[in-house]
Amino acid sequence: MLMVTLLAAMAVALVTTSSTSVRQAGNLVAVQQAQLQAEGGMSYMIHMLCNTSIPAKATGQDVLDAAAGAVASTLNGAGALNGVRVDYRGGQITVPPVCPGPAGRSFSAVLSLDANSDLRMLVTGTCGSVSRKVGVRFALVPGGSGLFDYGIASKGKISMSGNARVRGANDASEANVLTATYSDNEAIALSGNCRLDGDISIANPDGYASLAGNISVGGENLWTGKIDDHVHVGIGPVEFPEVDPTVFEPFATNIVASNTSTGGNKTFENIRILANTNKTFSGNIDLNGVVYVEQPNRVLFSGNVTITGVIVTEDAGDDAYDTNTIKFTGNTTVKPVTDLPNDTRFSQLRQMPGAFLLAPGFGAEFAGNFGTVSGCMAADRFKFTGNAGGTVKGGVINYGDTEFKLTGNSNVTVDRSDSPEEPPGFSIPGKLLVRPDSYFEP
Repeated sequence: MLMVTLLAAMAVALVTTSSTSVRQAGNLVAVQQAQLQAEGGMSYMIHMLCNTSIPAKATGQDVLDAAAGAVASTLNGAGALNGVRVDYRGGQITVPPVCPGPAGRSFSAVLSLDANSDLRMLVTGTCGSVSRKVGVRFALVPGGSGLFDYGIASKGKISMSGNARVRGANDASEANVLTATYSDNEAIALSGNCRLDGDISIANPDGYASLAGNISVGGENLWTGKIDDHVHVGIGPVEFPEVDPTVFEPFATNIVASNTSTGGNKTFENIRILANTNKTFSGNIDLNGVVYVEQPNRVLFSGNVTITGVIVTEDAGDDAYDTNTIKFTGNTTVKPVTDLPNDTRFSQLRQMPGAFLLAPGFGAEFAGNFGTVSGCMAADRFKFTGNAGGTVKGGVINYGDTEFKLTGNSNVTVDRSDSPEEPPGFSIPGKLLVRPDSYFEP
C-alpha cells in the first residue's frame, strides 16, 4: 500500500508539473504571437502612412486629418475588419481589431498628435486574452517630386509624328519623357521622322511604346536593335504635385474686360482677364508681370507678343480643356520675371522665377515660334503643331489624361540647367517618416 501511495503521489506531481509546463509553454506562445501581431500591425501601418501624401505646409490637425483619411479609405470595407469602421473623433484615430490571420489573433491601433505636429501611433497585438503594445512616432518631412526630372511628363498618352523633335539643351536626359496613363496601354506613339533625344518611361506595367518609321529614341534608331534600352516600362505610379496658381493671383490687379482693346501696339501690366471675355492679343503686344485668366475663357496670343512674366489661370476643373484654351499662334517672345523692372510693381514677383504657364483645366496650344520660355509649363492638354518651336526652361507637364501631341515640324528643346527644384505655383505634398529611435513599448 505504501508503494502504491508513493507512485500515485509521483503521478499526481508529474501531471501537475506537466500541466504547468504546458500552460507556461502555451502562455509563452500566446505572448510571442501577440508580440508578432503588434510588430506586424505596426509594419503594415507604417507602410500605409509613409505612402500617404500630406498637403504641403500642413501642420497639426491637417496632418491628423490627412492620416485619418488615408487609413479610413484603405481599411473601411476591408474583410479583415468584419464590418467595423475606422473611428476618428476627439483628436484620435482608432483602428478597430484587424484580423489578418487565424481567429483570436489581431492588431488594433490608435493614432494621435504628439508635440511639434508629430504623429504618435500605438499598436496593440492580441492572441486570445494576451496583448502586447508597441509604438512609433512619425515626423512630417518635405516631399519631393521626380516629375521635374523629365522634359515632358504627361498623365495621358504622348504622340509624336511628322518631323517633331524633343531635344535636350545640355544633355540628352533633359529630353526624357514620362507617360503615366493607365487608360490606354499604347502609352506613347512615335511615327514619321520624329526624334526624341531622351528615354521613354511608362508608368503602366501593361503599357507599351508604338514605334514606326524613321524615328529615333535616345540616339538609337529602330534598325540598330538597341532602342529598347531606352524604353522603360512599368516604373510605377509617379506623383504629380498640385498646381497652385493662387500664389500669383494677388499681383493681377488691372482688369481686362470685354470692352478692353487688346489689339494694336499696347502694353499691359499685371492683368486679370475676366471670365467669358475670350480675348485675342494681336499686333505688337507687351505683357509685363502676371497675366491671370479667369474661367471659362478662350485666350489667343497672335501677332508679335512679348511676355515678361507668367501666365496663370483659375482652375477650370476636369475635362474642361475644350472650352478653356490658351493658344499661341504668332511670334511669341517670353522673358523671365527677373527681367522685370526692379521697382514696387514687380519687386516681389522678381523673386519667383521658374514658371511660365500654370493653367489647370485649360488646354494649351502652340502653333508658332515661342523662342525661349522662361519657366516650366503645366496644363491639362498640350498641342504643338505646325512650325511651333522653342526652348522651355524647366519642362512641360500635362495634367489631363489627354493626348499630348507634337506634330508637323514642332521642335521643343528642354533646358533644366537653371530650373529650381520646386518652381513657384506647385504644391508638393509632404511625407510621413518614422522618427529615428522612436520605437517604444509602453
